[in-house]
Amino acid sequence: MEKVKNHVWLQFFFILLVSLFVIQECENKRANNKEESVKSINWIYDIDSALSMGMGENKLLMIDFMAEWCPPCRKMEDSTFRHPEVVKKTSLFIPVRIDVDRQREIAIKYNGNARKYGGIGIPNILFMTGDEKEIRHIVGYYDYEAFLAVLDSVLNENVLDKRKL
Repeated sequence: MEKVKNHVWLQFFFILLVSLFVIQECENKRANNKEESVKSINWIYDIDSALSMGMGENKLLMIDFMAEWCPPCRKMEDSTFRHPEVVKKTSLFIPVRIDVDRQREIAIKYNGNARKYGGIGIPNILFMTGDEKEIRHIVGYYDYEAFLAVLDSVLNENVLDKRKL
């Protein structure tokens, strides 16, 4: 009889231990999901809305011309654009993402197309004002350090331009 009681208590503690482990794992996953959401840029996919926001918020647009099939674009997405410092710094811009396969007319208008469509190549990123004044246009892969330097330079240029007015 005592063996049965000990066995029941042992099962109870085992189930309790497993339950606590499962709960802890769920909490860890939830915390990781929150971190993941913070570690990505909140892209806008509609250029007209982005232009209006740029004008209304007095922010520069950062337009990323890319394609799903482009290895350097994927590399920037997976590394540069996920770096916490880059995510934080890009919050000072209106970040716009243009897929050159799906939004070809926009890519043509802003000279952001892939070479296979007669453009300058991708990835490329155009920095401009809400009234479409070009500030800088970069082409190719940038690691997070080089990209942060570009962001700082663009922001500093824009501050200097505003002081001239």
